[in-house]
Amino acid sequence: MKTHNFKKNALQNHCNQNENAKITKSLDDISKEIPELAAAKEYGIDISMLVDNLALTPKDRIRQHQIALNTIEKLRNARKL
Repeated sequence: MKTHNFKKNALQNHCNQNENAKITKSLDDISKEIPELAAAKEYGIDISMLVDNLALTPKDRIRQHQIALNTIEKLRNARKL
């Protein structure tokens, strides 16, 4: 589990060098630097959403999460009608 957390942190650090960081490298460049991402791509996993989300600031990630939660709550309430 420590290796997984290390690699996750490495990807987050790569994407979030400061609060307003955006990805400037291509997915191919990033996956070359992090072998686990290259392996995931070869296995057929689309890592673009992961990389895009990690490029967001923590504040933006929280905002997106809250929007998703609000949407789910609206759908649940609509189902009760």
